[in-house]
Amino acid sequence: MTKIKYLFALIALAFFYACGDDDATVVNFDHEAQAIIDNDSIVKFLKNNYFNEDNDSIMPIKNGESALFTDSRLLTKVVNEYGIDYTYYVFVQNEGTPNIDKGFPTVIDSIFPIYKLRTILNATEVKKQQDLTSPTWFNPLDIINGVRGWLHAFTHFKNGNNITNNGPITYENGGKGFFILPSGLSYRNSGSLPNKILLYYIELFDFIENTDHDRDKIPSFYEDIDEDGIPWNDDTDGDGILNFLDTDDDNDLIPTRDEDANGDGDPRNDFSDPNNPTLPDYLNRKVRNQK
Repeated sequence: MTKIKYLFALIALAFFYACGDDDATVVNFDHEAQAIIDNDSIVKFLKNNYFNEDNDSIMPIKNGESALFTDSRLLTKVVNEYGIDYTYYVFVQNEGTPNIDKGFPTVIDSIFPIYKLRTILNATEVKKQQDLTSPTWFNPLDIINGVRGWLHAFTHFKNGNNITNNGPITYENGGKGFFILPSGLSYRNSGSLPNKILLYYIELFDFIENTDHDRDKIPSFYEDIDEDGIPWNDDTDGDGILNFLDTDDDNDLIPTRDEDANGDGDPRNDFSDPNNPTLPDYLNRKVRNQK
């Protein structure tokens, strides 16, 4: 059955490419078919390679080494983006052992990693794309319309420690490993690496816990109203501004941060409408609390 699905996927993609013009982007591109092809390629790669501890990298199996596919450190995760279920793979070499444990970052927290980016060419070969050797802050706002799989994958690693010894800050014991993203969770069929499977070797040194992009006193992750784990598809008042970027989530002309009737600094636990006892005031346009 898998072979049949794979064959149909290849035929579908060939058809769409044939019907397109000379542009790299195909208007009627079959993303579901590409997802099947990508996952098949990733599984082949995982079955033909292992993680070499000495070289700290993935290498082809030569002498009966245990394949990545059966390595207990490999996590298989499914996430729905663009209306399609995509599978991504995360290898947790070190979860991270911080002195101050903030837990794991959410998909919408700002993160501070280094990485090496490779594209997977076939079952045993990869191609170098980019090495980021200096830790850099990444705001999810800059990534949502790009490599969305990146946002999901980093939630499996913890921060490390910032060390200061009368000089530049250094870092240790951060989360470390790699993740593999199908093209549907990266640049899809456009961008700088269209239809490419991405391999990221990463280390996570820090992140901003409970990042609050619109500074409305509600961490961005908790503005995921439908609780599907994706805050970038929630717009309660339908004004075209996502909740985690909207300073007035119910468009009642009272800023969300001011709809804090009990004054505890958290608008999420204020319920003043007896007809809607489970709807917080900051999402209830009928209630206009102002601090």
